[in-house]
Amino acid sequence: MDFDDKKLHEKFVEYGMNAKEWMRKCVFLLPEIEKRRIWEKKGFSSIFEYAAKLAGMSHKTVIDSLRILKKIEDKPNLQKIAEQKGLNCIKPIITIATKENEKYWAQKAAIMSKNTLAVFVRSLKGEAGLSEPSSQIGDNSRQQAVSENLTRTGTEKIISMELSLETAAKLEKLKGGGSWEDLMDEFLIMREKLVEAGKPEAVKTKVRHIPNPIKRHVVKKTGGVCAFPGCLKAYEILHHTRRFALDKKHDPDSIVGLCKAHERIVHLGLIENEDGPPERWKIREKSDELSAKSMVDKMVNSFRIRYN
Repeated sequence: MDFDDKKLHEKFVEYGMNAKEWMRKCVFLLPEIEKRRIWEKKGFSSIFEYAAKLAGMSHKTVIDSLRILKKIEDKPNLQKIAEQKGLNCIKPIITIATKENEKYWAQKAAIMSKNTLAVFVRSLKGEAGLSEPSSQIGDNSRQQAVSENLTRTGTEKIISMELSLETAAKLEKLKGGGSWEDLMDEFLIMREKLVEAGKPEAVKTKVRHIPNPIKRHVVKKTGGVCAFPGCLKAYEILHHTRRFALDKKHDPDSIVGLCKAHERIVHLGLIENEDGPPERWKIREKSDELSAKSMVDKMVNSFRIRYN
């Protein structure tokens, strides 16, 4: 082939995207093919053999596709998004989408990746205290679910640790006649004071690069994991809660480390109490479209859509 490296790569991407598009088109034909038993009329032993030999679809792809398409057959907004982005993009919401709230979820699926959408759903589910995501989320019934949970489950969690005999003995001595929770609270307060004592000064600048002392401090505050409540993923992005574009400042008190999914959710304006400590953050269902942050977030998201 008379292609340079760049052209060769571009061709591969072009053909790959076309292949994905045609595969999506095949997927949406499956329910009707199954209904009319086209595979049988064409001499195949099953729809799985038909799909594998004619379109290269795996057994799992056929099963998943038929299941998801069945779930959204009465949900035109989700069908439209699935046609545009593929069935995988709506997988996280097929068990909670109803005819009443499918427009809301279609809007979320349109602007979120599959992973971000899954994290958003789990976060809403966690705040509502539900073992399964509520089909009421998206139709203004979440507050009722939250209040019911507070009286149902309590506020304690059991944590187990593997420690050396020497460390365990020291901890038991320190605990004495008190409780483990009191001892852990004491340790946490001591650690927070230690981290706070080493906090660097805020830096006013036009340069977006976060100074290394500030970066180290921010990462240390949460042990290198995402600052969002309950998330234990490693942080991937340092996020300015007050938006660097608005005040041109690197302030260690308003920078947090977030995993990619939670950073995307923040930039969609779906976090309550963002200016406060991360432990007080909550997912909200709709963003504040009129805030100054919202204008910045729209530019950020537009840039990402264009260049990612």
